[in-house]
Amino acid sequence: MVIQGFKIVVLSSILFLLSCAYSFKGSLPENIKTVEVEQFRSSVTEYGLEQEITSLVTESIVRDGRLSIDNESPDARITGSVTHFSRTAVTYTASEEVEQYKLELRVSVSMGNTSDNEYIIRDETVSEWLLYDPSTETLDSAKNRLVVQVSDAIVRRSLSGW
Repeated sequence: MVIQGFKIVVLSSILFLLSCAYSFKGSLPENIKTVEVEQFRSSVTEYGLEQEITSLVTESIVRDGRLSIDNESPDARITGSVTHFSRTAVTYTASEEVEQYKLELRVSVSMGNTSDNEYIIRDETVSEWLLYDPSTETLDSAKNRLVVQVSDAIVRRSLSGW
């Protein structure tokens, strides 16, 4: 019985050590080392979302470190368009004042390999939402939080696959 337990411990230790050697690289093709983030577009009336998302996506890729930004001759290109932004009242107080709003933001994203014009992701929708209380947070603050959420989701999807 002791020998059986010893075998289980040894086997578990080996599996643990092997799992430590595994590193997450994502599902990007091996030839992609650089990326260009094109200025995102927008089809919504909310001003500035596309500039902020472009900036945050670029910063997040740099911070991640798996790819370098190259606007001259990139291996891949990320493009996107803000397709939806809404603010909807969700809950009200007894005196019919808005107690909570829901902000929702959707962006269509593509990432293409520039060497063979193949898409890694194509016209995929990244959608995020959040709730905020207008008595404790401004619309601008909530909108900034939502833009960060969307930008992080775009980078996760672009670098790690779907």
